Amino acid sequence: MTTPDALGSDISASKAAGLAALNALAVARQHLGSLDKVTRIVRLGVSVATSGDVREQPSVADGASDLLQNVFGKDKNPSRLAYGVASLPLGAPVELELIFEVTQA
Repeated sequence: MTTPDALGSDISASKAAGLAALNALAVARQHLGSLDKVTRIVRLGVSVATSGDVREQPSVADGASDLLQNVFGKDKNPSRLAYGVASLPLGAPVELELIFEVTQA
């Protein structure tokens, strides 16, 4: 990865993070039955496959943060950790970790 926006010709890094967040929300919805049960997002961890001296991982993580903010609003924004790694499983460009606080109702 030479820049934070270039994960190949078809998708930008921040878009990949947004798609990963969308997939995570789909899994949470399937498990919970509804995203209305999410009271807040406790933590968002974003691993970005990078090489060389790329230091724009926080900009990549913005793709996930922006999507979560659009779904849940600013008041449920999580703490966030973004970092670069040499590679991710199955050649994924971005990997997310999300911790949700949920209501039992």
